[in-house]
Amino acid sequence: MKLDGVMPVMVLPLREDETIDEAALRREVDFSINTGAAGVCAPGFATEFYKLTEEERRLVIQVVAEQTARRVPMFASTGCGSARATLELSRYAQSVGADGLMVVAPKWVPLGAPEQAVFFEEVCRNVDLPVMLQDADFAGAGLPASLIVELAERCPTLKFAKLENVLAGAKCADIIRSSGGKVQVLYGMAGIALLDGLAHGAVGVMPGPSFVKAYARVFELYGSGRIEEAKALFYRMQPYLTFSMQHVEIVIQMDKRALVRRGVFSSDRMREPTLHLDHAYQKQMEDLIDLMLGLCDEIKPAGNAVKSFH
Repeated sequence: MKLDGVMPVMVLPLREDETIDEAALRREVDFSINTGAAGVCAPGFATEFYKLTEEERRLVIQVVAEQTARRVPMFASTGCGSARATLELSRYAQSVGADGLMVVAPKWVPLGAPEQAVFFEEVCRNVDLPVMLQDADFAGAGLPASLIVELAERCPTLKFAKLENVLAGAKCADIIRSSGGKVQVLYGMAGIALLDGLAHGAVGVMPGPSFVKAYARVFELYGSGRIEEAKALFYRMQPYLTFSMQHVEIVIQMDKRALVRRGVFSSDRMREPTLHLDHAYQKQMEDLIDLMLGLCDEIKPAGNAVKSFH
């Protein structure tokens, strides 16, 4: 499997009683693919997976895999508090049609690099699907590049690394170089460091679904050698990204509001507990969403970056 482009992580559509709106989730998958997604992923941080029951995580995986219907790769996020639980959810994901697994290390009781390596190796050695190691250390350097490459050498299923680290460019390039290109690197953190990733060899970015069109256009321009145009477009996205990236719950709230504006969601409801911002912040959020919607309206439809993945 080769990835190339934008792989949004689905956000969670909720009714006012906080139950999952399955029809809206299906519309979100279609919207993402129709606006240029090279793949989709759920349920990750953007899907508020940390607020879901085990039954709900399974429901989200099943619905997204079913609705994607092999049009693009579907990665199920299956990281749990133990290798055993992660393997159980991963096998379920495979049974309902997921094409790959995104696995994050346990977060309730943070572990050091050696312990995380044991966790990832146990998972990778006991699944059949391609694995994306989610290196989610939002304020730090994350796992060493050498450890990720060593894991990939021992575990043939480990094909991707999603970097969510500070200044990850050198690490990205090191992983690609040291693995001989066998480990493909994607960037997370809502895509705020996309240009850094492209400059260092990343093949993909994993933001939310609302503005796939803009990210896909940046990829298209950069890939065709129009790098200054790609930079200019991305710089226009910075006010939105800078505000939203102050907290993961703001990223999710703004994605949901944008999807309501797009007619994909009927509600921007968040699961409690969440952030409740004052009127001035609410106005700022809406103005920034207006900015991004206007930007997307200027962009011609982008082609799907993945032609085939089987």
